[in-house]
Amino acid sequence: MDIKKFNPLVMRFQKPLILLAAVLLLSILQPGVFLTSANFKSILLAISIYGIMVCGSIYVILIGGIDLAVGATAATAGAAAVVIITAQNFTSGGVVLGIIVGLGSGIVAGLFHGVLVSVFQVPPFLITLATQNVVYGIAQLLTKNRVINALKPESFTFLGGGRLFGVPFSVYILAVCALVSYFLLNHTKFGRDIYAVGGNKTAADLSGISSRKITFLAYAISGFTAALAGIVLASMNQQAVAKAAYGYENDVLAAIVVGGTSLLGGEGSLQGAMFGALLMGIINNGLRLLGVPSIYHSVVKGMVIIAAVAVDTYSRYKNSGLLRRGKKRL
Repeated sequence: MDIKKFNPLVMRFQKPLILLAAVLLLSILQPGVFLTSANFKSILLAISIYGIMVCGSIYVILIGGIDLAVGATAATAGAAAVVIITAQNFTSGGVVLGIIVGLGSGIVAGLFHGVLVSVFQVPPFLITLATQNVVYGIAQLLTKNRVINALKPESFTFLGGGRLFGVPFSVYILAVCALVSYFLLNHTKFGRDIYAVGGNKTAADLSGISSRKITFLAYAISGFTAALAGIVLASMNQQAVAKAAYGYENDVLAAIVVGGTSLLGGEGSLQGAMFGALLMGIINNGLRLLGVPSIYHSVVKGMVIIAAVAVDTYSRYKNSGLLRRGKKRL
């Protein structure tokens, strides 16, 4: 077999091959346990929360930014929704109002980040890391640092706990978010502008694209999907907790980076990010089935992120022709 012809084929289908290898390995290590429909539904249920976040956070990464406050935004939105629902005596109107306020809080948080990043030129890593603590503090104020139960009404609990045709309803929400995000990125001018700003902000401005406006919208979308995920998580848990989505930003970042999206911006795809989310879900599920203590899970995720970033950086240098091939002569 011609290896030169085989390598491009492997590169083209590398993501499905990686997933297949992970599934086969875990099927061998956990026979009769991992490869079951019940377990795969469990994986989909687990990734539905941070998968929804991924659908919005990818816009921020594509323009060369980052949003480390998605977990805090999710917790605050879920807390706001549950607080309003309980205050309205668990009525259907209270559910609608709670969801609207929760989603609105996410958009406001996103716009706040967008203003600071684009207008005041604050580094996105720094500002979202700082506001992460602020937004978590708001969630603690809303819940008064205690657990607020939301066991009813069914119109709310169904969002995260209901099933449709045997599949968790949160998976359908993820599917809708993924389809909308895919359409926006691949079939609209807004999507092309996102890639243009991420590829070269100066060139985008000179071509008539408002990088400031694109930044506003990217962070607003990230805040919206984080808030939606937080509301679904509160529904799933049937309660609001200030630290409900703590650490989810790591899963979101890992999924996006592992999916092939460059942290430098301008390169990546929604379908790649969804692959990353599924792979991270399989890894998390496999670690639990293998009995690996949870304290080591973050170590594994960190190693996956480091490997993905290293491969991305190496590929960029290789494609740019900056890497020298062969040995140097003495």
